[in-house]
Amino acid sequence: MRKIGHYLGNIAGAVLAFALYMLLEIAYFAPKRINLGSGDLRVFATSLMTVVILFVIFYLYRRQLKEENLWGFNESPHWDARRLGIAVIGFILIVVGSVVMLNLVGGGVSENQQSLNRLEQGNTGLFKILVIFIAPFCEETIFRGMFFNIFFTKPTTLNKWLGIITSGFLFGYMHDPMLSKYILVYWVLGIILAWVYTTTKDLRYSMLVHMCYNAMGFI
Repeated sequence: MRKIGHYLGNIAGAVLAFALYMLLEIAYFAPKRINLGSGDLRVFATSLMTVVILFVIFYLYRRQLKEENLWGFNESPHWDARRLGIAVIGFILIVVGSVVMLNLVGGGVSENQQSLNRLEQGNTGLFKILVIFIAPFCEETIFRGMFFNIFFTKPTTLNKWLGIITSGFLFGYMHDPMLSKYILVYWVLGIILAWVYTTTKDLRYSMLVHMCYNAMGFI
């Protein structure tokens, strides 16, 4: 029973983290829905909400690791040249992978990207902040960090690659729930980010790759 309670508690934590992330998206993309005010008041309220929610999401992840962390995720020291090199390889792979997969599915623009393009037209700097910084932070913590903490707790080679593939698919599905051909593109991107996370054993590197990749859309 204790193991079941631990498992269900971790799932509840991931669901809460995802709900908070969705709340942030509303705050940035449709602030009128939660009445955050206007002008400086809106900026202050949004900033405060962002800091609190990001803290809570990362706290939930760290709490899971304290309960069980056979992989050795998120242990100090957090930065070193080897893992930075893996992040660079991951960034190259994600750029090449996105181009190759888009060509394989026949090009075009996914519904998710079309929605982002429409939102960008009606938003200012807040849109870029969410896409470049906040989304990678939340998505890596939930789809990589919490996902492995819940479903693939034992550090075996089989678990690593099953986790990478399924984490990648979940990431793809959340970006393309209509299951169009573009889910293959997002799936590959998710696989690469999961590989970076499990190889470096630190979310900071998959977050960095994710942020750099998203930032390319604004260059």
